[in-house]
Amino acid sequence: MDVSLILVPSHAGDDRHPSGRGAERILEAGGAELLASPGLDVSVVRAEGSVDFRDTATASAVVNGEVAGLVRESVAQDQLPVVVAGSCNSALGVLAGLDHAGCGVVWLDAHADFNTPESTNSGFFAGMTMAVLAGHCYRNYWAGIGNNAPIAEDTIAMFGVRDVSPQAERDRLERSPIHVVEWHDGEPNEDLLAPLEGLADRVKEVYLHIDFDAFAPEVAPGIVDTPVPGGLALEDAEAIIAATMERFAIRAVTLATYTPAHDEDDKTLHVALRILELVGNYAAAPLR
Repeated sequence: MDVSLILVPSHAGDDRHPSGRGAERILEAGGAELLASPGLDVSVVRAEGSVDFRDTATASAVVNGEVAGLVRESVAQDQLPVVVAGSCNSALGVLAGLDHAGCGVVWLDAHADFNTPESTNSGFFAGMTMAVLAGHCYRNYWAGIGNNAPIAEDTIAMFGVRDVSPQAERDRLERSPIHVVEWHDGEPNEDLLAPLEGLADRVKEVYLHIDFDAFAPEVAPGIVDTPVPGGLALEDAEAIIAATMERFAIRAVTLATYTPAHDEDDKTLHVALRILELVGNYAAAPLR
């Protein structure tokens, strides 16, 4: 299938944030060309947003509404939406633009993003993204962006999680059927393939979401949040992505939080380009 590369040059609607520069940097470095495996066309579009930033929730709703529209257009043209965004919050826009009934989620992230307004200490809106997707909060807010059907928690697999706070978020996650593969000292706490095998028994298609803070800081230092030691090696991510592509139809892909100003020797950029190369190879493969 052809590919739509959707650039989101903002962090949860704030185009002043340094992570808003990541999408254009990846494009300049040849990201679109890596997606364009032989025989594929890649279109490049941008979700700029059109509101003066006042608060995160309002601004991100505007930007995510545009993301949802671009995703819908991409799907209508039989393209694979590949979103490069400054924040994980963009997942709300991506899934709002999809008919995602029966769709699972493969989520690579140092954080679970499973807080609610009641559990969070910081009030960080992007840290509630997965809770919104699972239908735990902000249902009406998400409905204003697009399709707000909750993702069934037993169809979500998380990899790389190692920074869950406060304790209320950890308690919520432990009560949830979300399958969490935590990382400790650079190693997963269980086999990587088992969660995907279990997920394949429940769904045939998934949304693939990759936050660069899932990686160990020495692998991908160019991120938004304070680096969390002991994350994925590039080889870990390649294995998870390859296994996901072998087992599921990919409905959309998001790469989030690349922040060039924090990068070192373009290490994170290298990771981003390698992932886009894998996605391009997937899009070019014959339909299963």
